[in-house]
Amino acid sequence: MKKRGAAALLAAICLLAGCAASDPALPAETPTPTETSSPAYQGDSLFAYCTERQRELLELPHEELPVELIFHHWTETAADYETRDETVIAGVLQALRDVSVESESPIVSTDTRGLTFVTAQGDTYSFWFDKRRFEGVDGRCYVLSEDEKLWELAWGIRTTDPEYQDLMR
Repeated sequence: MKKRGAAALLAAICLLAGCAASDPALPAETPTPTETSSPAYQGDSLFAYCTERQRELLELPHEELPVELIFHHWTETAADYETRDETVIAGVLQALRDVSVESESPIVSTDTRGLTFVTAQGDTYSFWFDKRRFEGVDGRCYVLSEDEKLWELAWGIRTTDPEYQDLMR
């Protein structure tokens, strides 16, 4: 009987300790993502998981759009598809801004997709994905949401690329 009572007391203490940790009256810590730590909250904008360089690109005004975008699709074979269409480039940038991160992904794939933006001055900004998971600033992969428009536009770059069109003939 004493063992049962001790077990019940231990369970009650654990339960109370768990409740106290999530007590809304207690101040919550809100760490911000850095290049050396993982973001603490999911559902954030992709921006929170980017390097400083990637953030620079996402903050560019429309007047300073990159002049070229390369969609890298590396699976069993590597292929790069390019566009200089400013409407597509602006659309891809906006789609990147609209993407959210849902969670960290325990899955890693060998399929790599990338978006490399090139400015008129020759500067490049790249975003890398493991299939549809973003490779974040901390080297981890993150599951995305609201990324359908991004991939629709990226695949559109491939279908309008002259080299791809030649292959399909």
